[in-house]
Amino acid sequence: MISNRPLAIKNKIIRQDTLKRKKPLDIDQLKQPVSFWIKEDRLLNEIGKEFTIILRTKGCSWALGENGGCTMCGYINDANIEPVSPSLIKSQFDFAFDNKIDKIKNDKEKYILKIFNSGSFFDDNEIPKSIREYIFERTLDIKNINEIVVESRIEFLNSEKLIEMRNELGNKYVEIAIGIETVDDYIRNHYINKGFLLDDFKKVLNRCKEHNLGVKAYLLFKPPFINEQIAIEDCSNSIRSLIKLGVNSISINPLNIQKGTFVEYLWYQKRYRPPWFYSLFKCLRNSINQHDLKKVRILSDPSGAGTKRGIHNCLKRECENSARTILKNFVLNQDIRKLDEQIYTCECKKIYQLKKWFN
Repeated sequence: MISNRPLAIKNKIIRQDTLKRKKPLDIDQLKQPVSFWIKEDRLLNEIGKEFTIILRTKGCSWALGENGGCTMCGYINDANIEPVSPSLIKSQFDFAFDNKIDKIKNDKEKYILKIFNSGSFFDDNEIPKSIREYIFERTLDIKNINEIVVESRIEFLNSEKLIEMRNELGNKYVEIAIGIETVDDYIRNHYINKGFLLDDFKKVLNRCKEHNLGVKAYLLFKPPFINEQIAIEDCSNSIRSLIKLGVNSISINPLNIQKGTFVEYLWYQKRYRPPWFYSLFKCLRNSINQHDLKKVRILSDPSGAGTKRGIHNCLKRECENSARTILKNFVLNQDIRKLDEQIYTCECKKIYQLKKWFN
């Protein structure tokens, strides 16, 4: 494991303190998923809809382990911490699936199904093989679910599990989402505490390609301990590098302040500010052109956008709404020109220009 030991120790202390205060969930809570929804989304080649289900499992093994997880991630708060039986996970999936499936079948739109579980879909301690197979089986016959995305840390992505998924889902397009966060090994392991190298990611990327599976790379925009300008440079470099490596999709996740995390600790001490929208737009303009968007899908759907804990500018409603609209239009249309639309011009850009080197 590669990490900044003093940071990892502090991160672990904060994580353990948070977990101690977490109360066990009752059976009724475990029969239903954390959340599920349908909304407009970008598919590979067109605008469609996403059907997202967030299953409640034991939670991420990295967060529960000796290393305390990633410094910015608070999704363990949605988990049960203790093992969740296969029958209860099945019940969660069925609850969401049965609630929405008639609407999906009767819709003319194409769908992408996203199955998340606050950890790794291929970790048998979270999602047993029998449940993965059940999910694949129920999904296979839904004709207008054209794409499927699941998430996993790289240590669980062996060939056996990848072949299992590819064989079960026939000709549906499948992407494995992996949180690489940055191509910079030092930032990834000393500031984010991710615990693997770029070379490890490359091996898994090649393995997925061998089995005809797509890869979505998550990038963290503005990890802790770097300012806006360095965040732009780091993410721009990461985007260009991942395009060269041949990933299928890149999802840029501006850091949002999640409860019970090391980054929240820094935020309370006024040692971290979430990124500005201006920085994200500059990063995108610097790193991609329209030709790139024929080869790779660029996504970004920031949590907490326009609030103090998420990516924001000055928090004026008109400013935040316009920034969110510009980002959404760019993602849905995969058109770089959408980033230059002037929906609302705010004076806070002058403040940003002065502060981007310092916060």
